[in-house]
Amino acid sequence: MRITEVTLEPLRLEMVNPLKTARGTYAAREGFVVRLRDEEGRVGQGEAMPLREFGTESPSDCERALKSINQLPLPLGEGRGEGMCHPLGLTLRTPAARHAVEQALLDLLAQRQGVPLCRLLSAEAREEVRVNALLGASSPEALAEESRRAVAEGYETLKLKVAGRPLAEDVARLSAVRDAVGRDIRLRVDANGGWTESEAGPALFRLGEYHLELCEQPVAAEDHEALARLSEHAPCPLAADESLALPEVLRALLDYPRTVGILVLKPMVLGGLLPALSLAREAAKKGLEAYVTSSLDGVIARAGAAHLAAALPSGRYASGLGVGHLFKDEPGSHPFRPVRGRIELPRTPGQGVN
Repeated sequence: MRITEVTLEPLRLEMVNPLKTARGTYAAREGFVVRLRDEEGRVGQGEAMPLREFGTESPSDCERALKSINQLPLPLGEGRGEGMCHPLGLTLRTPAARHAVEQALLDLLAQRQGVPLCRLLSAEAREEVRVNALLGASSPEALAEESRRAVAEGYETLKLKVAGRPLAEDVARLSAVRDAVGRDIRLRVDANGGWTESEAGPALFRLGEYHLELCEQPVAAEDHEALARLSEHAPCPLAADESLALPEVLRALLDYPRTVGILVLKPMVLGGLLPALSLAREAAKKGLEAYVTSSLDGVIARAGAAHLAAALPSGRYASGLGVGHLFKDEPGSHPFRPVRGRIELPRTPGQGVN
């Protein structure tokens, strides 16, 4: 496979309402779309949405890395699944840039082999992916209305951002959601590392009264020892998210799998679909579950993430890919818009984004 043309296009995604997390408030996301054309006219697409707070490089470093790709040995190997190689010159110091280039190459390779991207990643890939709805409202009243709407649309799992505010406010917010949707809907919370260990214990105890499915990243990414201590008494499973961006912490989580039971895979942060899939397979061998979430990305990146989610060893947990409603200019119709809380993977060659 020979690449004959490389194009780079800026991408800006404005939020309908600013999304508040423990790490900050986000009104827009900015990044780049990479398109690679091969000698037979196929076009593969990849997306880079850097954000340092999520564990990627800066936007300027990302752009610099992407502008260097004409000088890199781009083609992937012709295998499938674990047999693929990726001789990219981009490193994990620029994971968002690497993600974009690898995704575009995988899109091309899947088209070349005449298979959907998920089947390129795994012969046992599932045909659909369950997803959770991310609730973006702040007040209890608005959250209750948003959660009722999500359940009416078919979502069975809802996710709520917590921390970065008084615990009493989060209790009121979660209580409003649980009252609105009943006991059968799964609720998960994401603290984005916003609690100290001394705050996390009481917070998990109080929020756990609302029957949580899990809690993502209750404490700082680097503090895997606190994660281990909390997991001993937490009322729900704990999931590591931002911790995965730190190689030494990730290694500790894999070597001592009782620290957490679940890994949250952000392909943009991990440097691509292949590194994320490799991590999921290693984790599964150690008895850990994994699911995929976006980094508040655009449709192209979410498409790749959906194919990855379908290829994971387990589909036990819903993936966090139902975020399109948070953006002002989300396309009205595309194959990766969840329907009844699920994304059905396109069966056409490649990743299925026009």
